[in-house]
Amino acid sequence: MHNACYLFFILLFPFSTNLSAQKKEIVAYYPQWGINHQPYMVKHIESTGSAKLITTLVYAFIEPAPNEKGNIETRFMNDYIDYQQPYSELMSVDGKADDPAQPLRGQFNQLRKLKKLHPKLKIVISIGGWLGSVYFSDAVRTPEARAYFIHDCIDKFILGNLPVKNGAGGKAVAAGIFDGFDLDWEYPIDGGVEGEHHNKNDRENFSLLIKEFRTQLQKIKPHGLLTCALSARITDLYKFNGRVDQQYVDWFNMMTYDYHGGWDKQADHHTNLLSGINDINSAGAKESLDRTVRYFRDSCGVSPNKIIPGAAFYGRGWKDVAKTNNGLFQAGSIAPGLYEAGFNYYADLTKLMKNGYSYFWDEASLAPYLYSEKEKTFWSFDDPRSIALKTRYAEAYKLRGFVFWEITGDNADGELVRTIADRNMPSAMKTHKRNSALQVNPEYQLIVGKTSIAYRTGSIVPLTLKVNQDGATIQQAEFFCDGKSLGFVTSAPFTWALFNAQPGMHVLYAVVSFGREKPVKTPDVKLQILDN
Repeated sequence: MHNACYLFFILLFPFSTNLSAQKKEIVAYYPQWGINHQPYMVKHIESTGSAKLITTLVYAFIEPAPNEKGNIETRFMNDYIDYQQPYSELMSVDGKADDPAQPLRGQFNQLRKLKKLHPKLKIVISIGGWLGSVYFSDAVRTPEARAYFIHDCIDKFILGNLPVKNGAGGKAVAAGIFDGFDLDWEYPIDGGVEGEHHNKNDRENFSLLIKEFRTQLQKIKPHGLLTCALSARITDLYKFNGRVDQQYVDWFNMMTYDYHGGWDKQADHHTNLLSGINDINSAGAKESLDRTVRYFRDSCGVSPNKIIPGAAFYGRGWKDVAKTNNGLFQAGSIAPGLYEAGFNYYADLTKLMKNGYSYFWDEASLAPYLYSEKEKTFWSFDDPRSIALKTRYAEAYKLRGFVFWEITGDNADGELVRTIADRNMPSAMKTHKRNSALQVNPEYQLIVGKTSIAYRTGSIVPLTLKVNQDGATIQQAEFFCDGKSLGFVTSAPFTWALFNAQPGMHVLYAVVSFGREKPVKTPDVKLQILDN
């Protein structure tokens, strides 16, 4: 597309040995405005148990903007919330109130306290976002502009020299909080919020910024993180040069959500794992996490170890949706939301299931949705099942980790973050290893794949537990391949998937649990995966 992507083998680049040690990441975005919603503060990252599970916390956002001399530097979207607001005991991570006269207060001080509790936690600050990318093109347009912008970023957020205001700020007051930067330009070349500046050379200039950012960061903080948040839409990826930029970034946070929303005229999945038959956007593309990852890896030549796909801790909604197919793929318009039109957090959507909304699972897309026939309203979202599957996908295809937007949408128990860390739906049941003592019950059959398909190396093979009796008593179905657990489902329909199937003959089965009763096992099913 637009000569941006090429098929080739990944080469080793000179900067690769200087990047941080490679590991599986759990990357959480935390928005500055979370304190005004719910409210959700930094202390909730700790109280929900999420802080000990995530590896990188991304604080969003600051934005490029012109100063009084016209130079593009970083601007705080709300500097009072960032580092000036005094916190009470009840608001604070450690239960200690701020001294109103101390030079660092607000969210930044809370991040410092969180980091003290979790020294291995990395914290980066994100630049841009949907509303904050208006002047990104200006920041990267010339060598002088890039140098000025990068210097300002490092001065404020690595060296910690914050502007003095309301008795806060000063030299090095924020030093040691941030470990690097996340570049979230939405978007180079075209698109983005109304009034955003663009240039035909945005993509090339952005690559030059990334390269220089790595060089300058290397001098000040050799193991500093540099990441990029990228659109997951295939039709947008030409705007970024992943093939080149992967030399200098630690990883790409792929925004594998918002594939659809109230801006579309039919209710559809906004964060689906696979592409369904009827899942087509306005550009005629079948979008999904799987398609984005494969395109970025195979067509754009980006190493799997630089790719981090994501989940949405929120839903997208449509109203005036007919009940056909329980609302899926039916005409509709943007639904009301608690915070903005067509938008509700996961924590809010779970309450709808107790108020007349029915839950549905799309086996073709491996995605959930809610529909109310009375309200004629449809919501697409991620839940523990879809997120568990996505984390299994990321692991199977050896991706760098998993990211989500954003942590304030989780419930008070940190359910979705725990799901990412455990790679399983929450359950009180025990998992099982292959046990010949388990009774084989033919009333429970494991359907593996589709008989008309010859599966090859790297395939995704659907798994379905077929129940020849009342399945209401089933509390859990755990799926196995060659004795290794693939994960489990704790509610109907009992479907799962085998990701990145490897060549050879495999034995699959499921263990069905009923609470206090002894589990039973399905008959073994043999699956031949052909070598490519």
